[in-house]
Amino acid sequence: MKKTLLSLSLACLTLPALAQVPVLRAGDPMPRLQLKDQHDKPASIPGDLQQIIFAADKAGSALVTDWLDQQPADWLPRTKRVYLADIHKMPSLVTRMFALPKLRDKPYAIVLGREAGDLAMLPARENCVTLLPVTAGKLGEASHACDAKSLQDALK
Repeated sequence: MKKTLLSLSLACLTLPALAQVPVLRAGDPMPRLQLKDQHDKPASIPGDLQQIIFAADKAGSALVTDWLDQQPADWLPRTKRVYLADIHKMPSLVTRMFALPKLRDKPYAIVLGREAGDLAMLPARENCVTLLPVTAGKLGEASHACDAKSLQDALK
């Protein structure tokens, strides 16, 4: 009983520290990301990056992939954008058996956040896509697209 209470107490003390990752704001430098894409290759973030497209949940990811599936395969690098998807909440069995095989069929790169802290510094809104402009390595003001039309308008 004492051991369980001690473990529970320690877990409660460490959870707030994990949850309080500072969220990046306009003017902050682009974070150095050492992540991999859906093919398990190191992600390539171009030095002349102009925009981050970030999906923090399944609904946001569905919006982005539905839109990107309609674009030419080279659209992301040609327009100096990168797509980041946070999949850390997905059960590992589901990730391995279903999600990754489906993502590997995509002709464009998807940079994956597989651990809780990988993309926690990026601003997010539930069921939406976060769009972060990048100029000279610094982040601009985040905007959010929460439906297909607003995403279409934002990515023109």
